[in-house]
Amino acid sequence: MNRERATAALPMLAAATALGALGGALWLQRKGFAPCPLCILQRMTYLAVLVFALFARSLMRSRLAAQIVLGLGVVSGLVGLGFAARHIWLVLHPGQLCGLDPLAAVINHWQLTQWAPWMFRADGLCADTPSIFGLALPFWSAVGFALTMALLLVAMRRLASSSHADQ
Repeated sequence: MNRERATAALPMLAAATALGALGGALWLQRKGFAPCPLCILQRMTYLAVLVFALFARSLMRSRLAAQIVLGLGVVSGLVGLGFAARHIWLVLHPGQLCGLDPLAAVINHWQLTQWAPWMFRADGLCADTPSIFGLALPFWSAVGFALTMALLLVAMRRLASSSHADQ
């Protein structure tokens, strides 16, 4: 029973990590750091991880359904990690195009952006990112995605091993 509780806690930890990343991004935005298009795409994937992790937690009694939803959370984390990796590359190569480019125009016309511009409007430049403990924000975002994926993968593995033990 304790193993089941620990397994059920893993998606909640992943959700808390995603929520913390989103909260931190909004706090930095409030401090004057405008989000760039890649920041917004990372926010969207953190939001997807959050939703899938919470949904998976609610489905823990149905192991297969929970594993499928956890897998969707992992895929969302991989997509977010890809956006973070691209953002890291742009921070390391600041002469490259990003910022108020065609991607920002596309993002800023999405329905989601119209609904919540305070969260999803891309107004910044990708190379203008704050540093936290000496590392640019996209590095920390990549760490957050890696952590959420690790938590979700461990939960998936534990669900799979417990279903094999039941047979």
